Amino acid sequence: MHKPIFKSAAKDNSNPRINRRLPFSSFPNGWFRVAYSDELPLREVMPLHYFGKDFVLFRAEDGTPHMFDAHCPHLGAHLGYGGKVEGNTIRCPFHGWSFNCDGECVDIPYASKVPSIAQMRSWPVCEVNGLIMVYHHAQGEPPTWKIPEFPKWTKEEWTSFKRRRWTIRTHLQEMGENAMDTAHVLFLHKETYRTVKDTSSEIEGPVFICRMFPKYHLPFAGKLGIEVESFQEVTSYGLGCQIGYSSMKLMGEFSALSIFLLTPIDEEYVDVHFVFSMKKLFSKVVTCALEKKTMAEVSKNFEQDIPIWENKVYLSHPLLCEGDGPISQYRHWVRQFYSEELGA
Repeated sequence: MHKPIFKSAAKDNSNPRINRRLPFSSFPNGWFRVAYSDELPLREVMPLHYFGKDFVLFRAEDGTPHMFDAHCPHLGAHLGYGGKVEGNTIRCPFHGWSFNCDGECVDIPYASKVPSIAQMRSWPVCEVNGLIMVYHHAQGEPPTWKIPEFPKWTKEEWTSFKRRRWTIRTHLQEMGENAMDTAHVLFLHKETYRTVKDTSSEIEGPVFICRMFPKYHLPFAGKLGIEVESFQEVTSYGLGCQIGYSSMKLMGEFSALSIFLLTPIDEEYVDVHFVFSMKKLFSKVVTCALEKKTMAEVSKNFEQDIPIWENKVYLSHPLLCEGDGPISQYRHWVRQFYSEELGA
């Protein structure tokens, strides 16, 4: 159901269950975006396809979102196509079987007794920061951590979030590691970046924080533009949510927030969402112009990486050197999000 915005490389369908380029699972454990809050009104139903599976997402009468495996255990109808939310239950469009928010069948219109094993698989869901997130774990274990709320960025002080989307043939780990790779920034994105110094990293359980001080080239003032020193902090909450905060002195204090939300569609493709906001400046006109320019610049740099991701191989023992950034630390950190897949 997801149409690529950026044209990806052709997919090899010879064995769609295997990602041949990587030595680890395409579906790591953790929290992943499956929808924006404003995409799912009250009592609405949404079909989804992530982690190589079909799902149904719905918002119950009490306002809480829920996600089930898509197909009714009766005769296999997809509840995302014609399913109806009734109170805090969802009813199958085929024979009218009704399931509560825990996935238990509570009503069959034509039967006096409900089979005790009539159950839809329910997935852990949380709604935070305007996002509907689902927790995926290979063994079906419950969440051990949460995505926090970010109250610092309020609607009054910051611009409304702007969104972009891509479908990319790559892996979440490759994309997350890219933000730690300071050497590629200076080569591949040299039109934007001049230097990157004082890179440091910090690990707090499922959270990886990378801090650096890049110098940007901003083509605002004539052909040559200007160079501005800045501070940048990239925080990864597992492999599904990466938040970049940057600040610099530019017509006052310029602060921007770039969020990348990564969810695996199948063994080869990732659904990528980019969400951008900036702190409002002294003028609405200046704010709008700078917001548009910055978002375009971030998108351009991101799209320069796409053909690299889609055609590179993963080296388990890369030949790293000074100036490559905290890639080794990042790879050690990501190990916690993989476990043996059941039935894979």
